[in-house]
Amino acid sequence: MDTQPKEAHKDMYKETTEDILKSNSSEGQAISPPPHQPSTDQAGIEALKDSYDDFLYVSKAFASCSINSLIATARIYGLDPAPIKGARVLELGSSCGGNIIPQALYYPEATFTGIDLSSVQIKHGNELIDSMGLTNVTLLEKDIMDIDDDFGTFDYILVHGIWSWVPDIVKDKILSICNRNLSDRGIAYVSYNTYPGWKRLEQMRDIMLYSEKQLKSQSLQERTVYTKNVLKLLGETMNMDQRSQERSGYKIANINTVLDSNDYYVGHEYLETFNDPVYVSEFIDRAEQQGCVYIGDESLEKSFITWLNDKVVDNIKALANGNHKDKEQYYDFVYDTQFRMALLTKPCNRDKIVRDETVQKDILDTLYFAAPFEDSLGMPSDWTDTLRITLKQFMRTFQQFNVQDIVDYMAENHPNEEYSKDRLYVQLFLLTILGHLRSYAEKYEKLLFVENVSYIPERFIRYVSTLIEGNGKQYMSLGNMFNQEDPTVDQGLLYVMKQMAQPTTRDELIKILDETLTITRTKADGETFTVPSEQYLDESIKHIVELGYFRHQA
Repeated sequence: MDTQPKEAHKDMYKETTEDILKSNSSEGQAISPPPHQPSTDQAGIEALKDSYDDFLYVSKAFASCSINSLIATARIYGLDPAPIKGARVLELGSSCGGNIIPQALYYPEATFTGIDLSSVQIKHGNELIDSMGLTNVTLLEKDIMDIDDDFGTFDYILVHGIWSWVPDIVKDKILSICNRNLSDRGIAYVSYNTYPGWKRLEQMRDIMLYSEKQLKSQSLQERTVYTKNVLKLLGETMNMDQRSQERSGYKIANINTVLDSNDYYVGHEYLETFNDPVYVSEFIDRAEQQGCVYIGDESLEKSFITWLNDKVVDNIKALANGNHKDKEQYYDFVYDTQFRMALLTKPCNRDKIVRDETVQKDILDTLYFAAPFEDSLGMPSDWTDTLRITLKQFMRTFQQFNVQDIVDYMAENHPNEEYSKDRLYVQLFLLTILGHLRSYAEKYEKLLFVENVSYIPERFIRYVSTLIEGNGKQYMSLGNMFNQEDPTVDQGLLYVMKQMAQPTTRDELIKILDETLTITRTKADGETFTVPSEQYLDESIKHIVELGYFRHQA
């Protein structure tokens, strides 16, 4: 993943109020798919399949793959993607389905299809889907090379953590699918490891591959444990020598990152047969060879650079000489990018894509914004004006809001305050580019608990029950409506949820908890205490609201 620090962003904020009109011309292009022939890397592909069968990779939800968010990002780039309702979503390399099952749960009017080469992971995923009772998500054991035009078209194609880890013929096939099997309004998402940043991490892979050469007959899990111990010893050795610390401090930090990562991640990331990072310019060239059109990066700051210091922007623009591909490549050279998430579309949308880093205000008016839970950077200390303080208050709630919400709040709470609405647009756009806000196309209502009115539909209870009681967490993480992981859901919350399958009262819930549930916690000094039922119920209700599980009986 891209780990470059964002703290420096605070000193590099730059504002612009320009808007631009988009053209609506389209263009057709006929591209033949890569021939389906036996690959010279077939043995490697089989080994890849076996490794995922034998060493389970926990299937996670990724916020960057949220359809709701992808639609909003595509709009910022000037496109008109299909709405969530009725959307057809395909994930290549879906594993057990952890990246699409949460979305299928929250958006029952969309359909999701996942394919994976691993029969074991598909089996586990389908068992979990059956247990959850979901009918709008399907997992298929299928080779990517077997997908043809008859497989159908999809409005969204997700390829996370796959492209860099397969041979070239499969890479090209994936990109071909992202053209031929994409609908005319479709958006494809493909993540991949990137040079130059990954050249540093490649040293970790080289060390691990070198140290495991005598262990090829052992399982991937055994080789992972052994090679992590090798890295540990190397790191300890480098820390003993001041010269090594001065020359290779970055390497010690990377070693520690690997050591702190889960074994299944390290094994599949660093020890697989294939791990082929490329420069962003090379990726774009390969995508275009398969008929795709590159939109930009899902992480807007890699494609929208005008927020940077003026002199930095001027230098990158001079190097790029008006070429958007070169602009992103020189950005990566400057900032040592190691991970990217490309957005692709059909040739008919080429002329709609905005390349001058502006957005129309009416586009921002259609979007909702929310601060991601993982954003711990806070707001710049110089935010002292009323408008920015208001923005900060909205962001700290982690709830969705839109431009009109800010305008209404300012009118009600600061009626005499004069402010520029254009400045509001600029600030929202900037915060979205920097990742302090995520944008969404639709608002997901988080209903509050109302006595004798609120209840939790069966599908949410079955979802949580399958992961908690059914031990499904060993196969996948739990995701919320924004496809963000929530590791805090536990047996206690599930128990409270089950009591809310039908409308009830707070007093009745407290009575049930008093009689049947005891929650104990440990203080910092080691002392244990029992949580009062009233407190635990209030905490659980707040959590359920944040998960968006409540519905109101008509």
